[in-house]
Amino acid sequence: MNSREAIDAKQESLAEDLGMSDRQYRDWERQRKPIPRSRLDDLAQALRLDDAGRRQLYRLTGHLAPLSGSFSGDERLLELTERWVDVHIHRQSAPACLTDGAWNVVAANDAYHQLFYAVSPHPLNHPVVNTLRWTLFHPDAPHMLGAWREAWMLPNLCQFALALQNNQSDTQLRVIREEIASRPELEKAYLHTVPGLLAQPSEYPDDEDGVVREILTGPGGFTPVLLTTAIPSHARDHGFRAVTLSLEAS
Repeated sequence: MNSREAIDAKQESLAEDLGMSDRQYRDWERQRKPIPRSRLDDLAQALRLDDAGRRQLYRLTGHLAPLSGSFSGDERLLELTERWVDVHIHRQSAPACLTDGAWNVVAANDAYHQLFYAVSPHPLNHPVVNTLRWTLFHPDAPHMLGAWREAWMLPNLCQFALALQNNQSDTQLRVIREEIASRPELEKAYLHTVPGLLAQPSEYPDDEDGVVREILTGPGGFTPVLLTTAIPSHARDHGFRAVTLSLEAS
């Protein structure tokens, strides 16, 4: 069997698993017809994707990534979030993303993807997958994020500490806590530096709104970036937060 025949056979097998014709499936692959959101989980199962691959499939097909936990089946929340994202994320010219309560990227615009196009692939720790895990765990982060420890790592650890304090039973947060504990530099900062930062009454080390940081954007070096945040009113109690990264002239 040559390569073309192998591809055809695989397409036929997937189409059969999905209960559709070969032609309909090929239209999906060739982007002649959009893949309905309602069929994405079936397609992910047919392709034998893990959870990270499933979430990536949603993003690549232009849909919101699956909402986590008890919100996964909330159609009303999904509908409102899709409308909000269309206006506040996709119509933004600056890089922008929306994350859920565990920092999973629910949606991101083209400018955000372009900003991080050179980051090494990773199923969990990539900036288009999870912003907290990217900042803390990806090996590219300390090199790409200016003043990584003070400007990025410590504020993110403060955010995480507050989130875990408020929701200690969350499985995703507990997994992140275990990974922090496995990394000596992060664990030391988490145990000995973060509590002092959070105890300062006049400071808000976990708040990113209005701060200017630096990101390596190419051979020209670091570029100042203004971070502004917004919380969708319909998802105020769900931990959703949008971050816009406005690149400033050096």
